[in-house]
Amino acid sequence: MQRKKSRRKPERRYRGLRLPADPIKLTLAEGATRQVDAAIDALERGTFDVALTLAGAAEGMLKRDGHHLFVGLRDDPHVKERFDDKKDWITLLNRERDWLKHGGDDEMQIECFDAALMIARAASKLELWTPKMEDFKTWFLANLDNF
Repeated sequence: MQRKKSRRKPERRYRGLRLPADPIKLTLAEGATRQVDAAIDALERGTFDVALTLAGAAEGMLKRDGHHLFVGLRDDPHVKERFDDKKDWITLLNRERDWLKHGGDDEMQIECFDAALMIARAASKLELWTPKMEDFKTWFLANLDNF
C-alpha cells in the first residue's frame, strides 16, 4: 500500500543563532517600539497570545503622563453602569495579559480583538510610531465594528 505524500510544508526546526551575536543597546522607547512592531507581526500570523504578550510588555515599559488608551478605558464614565468596583473593570481589561504572565485557569481563549486592543493600548503610549503601527491603526479603526 502506497502512502500519500503530505502537501503540508514541513515545519522548520530551530538550528540556533550564529554566535557570536552582537548585543543591542536600546532605550525604553526603542524596546517598546520593537515589541509593538513584533506584536503586529504576530497578530498577522494569528498568534494572538504572542501578540498580546509582546504588546502587554511594551505597554508596561513606558510611563506616560496625560491621555493614552488604557487611561481612557479605565476612566470611562460608562464603566460605573456595569461595574460597582473599578478594580473589577481593570481586572477584565488585563485578564488575558495577566493569565499569560502569571497563569491561573487551565485554559484561556484569546481572540483577535484582545490582542489588537492590547497593541493599540501599547502604541498609544509611544510618542513616535512606525509605518507598521500607522497601518495597524488604519486597519484597527476600519475593523472595530467587525470584532
